[in-house]
Amino acid sequence: MESKDLFGVPRDRRPNPDAATAPAPASTGRRYGAAAIDGTLAVFCAAMSGLVYVLSLPASEAPPLTSGNVWLRVLVAGIGVSLINQVLLGLLFRFSVGKLLVGTRVVRMADGGRPRLWQLLGRWIGGITYGLTILPIGFFLGGSEAPPLDFSGVRIVKASADS
Repeated sequence: MESKDLFGVPRDRRPNPDAATAPAPASTGRRYGAAAIDGTLAVFCAAMSGLVYVLSLPASEAPPLTSGNVWLRVLVAGIGVSLINQVLLGLLFRFSVGKLLVGTRVVRMADGGRPRLWQLLGRWIGGITYGLTILPIGFFLGGSEAPPLDFSGVRIVKASADS
């Protein structure tokens, strides 16, 4: 007997009818590798911004490393680089620097198309929140076999040669 939904339309028993055409999901190693590269890039650029700021001042006016101006500049630079790398490059090219280097890209979960701006912003906020809170706690408690999360309707897949 055929299964039907609430409106009497026959259900497709396959979990994803377009599974044959959907891009292959990226492995956990590629996903974490891209995240490590992107995080390192943001931290490096933020540190360089703070260093350039401190070195640009005369020695008599150089602020101490505990100065709020230095750390504010570092924080803003890190967030800015991360936002441009994840959201703007994702919107334009479907990858960040880290994703390019490990051979992955981002697509919409619904149809495999280009992610929308609001999806990439949601993914960026969710990724930072998850990466700075849940992930370290899970690592400290012994880790998990669960795959990394996909946020905001965006999935990370292996980059194909034709796209």
